[in-house]
Amino acid sequence: MNQIAMRSSTTGIAKPIPQAGYKDVMVHLDGSVEDEIRIAHAEVIAAQFEAHLTGLYTNALPDAALYAGEFGTAAIVDACDTARRAGDANHARLTQRFARLGVANEVRRLESFPGLLEKDVATETRWADLIVGSCPHGTFDCERWSNLIETIMFNSGHGLYLVPPGFRPRQAIRTVLVGWVDTREAARAVSEALPLLGLATQVHLASVQEAGKGKLGGAEALADIASHLDRHGIATTVSLLPDNDAPAAMLLAEAHRVSADLIVAGAYGHTRLREWILGGATYDLLQSSDLPILMAH
Repeated sequence: MNQIAMRSSTTGIAKPIPQAGYKDVMVHLDGSVEDEIRIAHAEVIAAQFEAHLTGLYTNALPDAALYAGEFGTAAIVDACDTARRAGDANHARLTQRFARLGVANEVRRLESFPGLLEKDVATETRWADLIVGSCPHGTFDCERWSNLIETIMFNSGHGLYLVPPGFRPRQAIRTVLVGWVDTREAARAVSEALPLLGLATQVHLASVQEAGKGKLGGAEALADIASHLDRHGIATTVSLLPDNDAPAAMLLAEAHRVSADLIVAGAYGHTRLREWILGGATYDLLQSSDLPILMAH
């Protein structure tokens, strides 16, 4: 690992005005045991910024295609009624839970069929500054979560704070690792994370040096983003990681080396039949990270 020296500035100016923080934090709820994990993270963040916390409860109705046949209509009606009753119970329980939080809050409910529900969630998240969800990996419902996370990632226009299943916040976020590549997606992730970076006591910038790609993953790009953050009043340490075939694993190892509470990274993807598909490194990081990740596209 190579340490990169910061270039000096020729202007001596006062510390800048602090970056405006988050005012609206949204947390996804689905009635599962992971709700408590997500709520705990969202409450910590909302309390740090005195933000309003919105719990967005999604109640997925059964897929009508599974009930095709002679008794399909009656069966789907019964299944939807059962799902709505379960949704009523979850909504009431979550509303009571939010009443005990120490921040201003509300609970909203979305209810629809698969495919439509994800689009409704993406629309609802567009007015929030930060959305808290769960990483789609481990023993979690990967297919359902991957669809929801991808839709929000590529359509909300905001950062997505993703928590590994079962990972409770150890403290307020103090140490952050930024995985930097000289791309639009990484720039968006840093921009969305600025309020958290401003509160952190340590911010580490790391980039995997990719052979033959010039500034894309090199020292010059790291020096530029470090100088940019310095002008925001955010001091950083900078590391250039050796090239290998597993950049997600390399970034995660570096996060553990610096005892990071959070990883910030760009979300990369491509379209297929008008659907977004997460790229390899992004997918690998979501599947393997045991630390929270703030991503943006």
